[in-house]
Amino acid sequence: MIYFLGYLFVEIFVSYEFTKSFTPFGMFLEIIATAVLGVVLLKNLNMSLSENMMRVMRREISQEEFISIGLFKFVGAIMLIIPGVFTDILGLLMMFDEFGALMAKKFIPKRDIPKNNYESDIIDVEIIEDKK
Repeated sequence: MIYFLGYLFVEIFVSYEFTKSFTPFGMFLEIIATAVLGVVLLKNLNMSLSENMMRVMRREISQEEFISIGLFKFVGAIMLIIPGVFTDILGLLMMFDEFGALMAKKFIPKRDIPKNNYESDIIDVEIIEDKK
């Protein structure tokens, strides 16, 4: 609850300062423009996901990073649709893969999975007994 009240305070303060600088009509245009941008980004999200899938196959990013980047891009597009200047700033930041990966490290726990079979601690051996 305290985080929501803090967010609400920052959102109102930033929106007020933006409206004071750019007039209420500028605020209206900002809301419309970012909502349209959010809808366009949601429609084109599959292109970004396919590009990141190729990065997973080339082992440039892990599966957890792939999921978190896609999740944060989706949440960022939704935040662009929601009216508010601070929400739009956060939504734009979430569109960058680096910011999404940074946020994922903070909020999503990482599992330790070996990248290939050679890094695991399991050794497969066969024992042959010699009968005399």
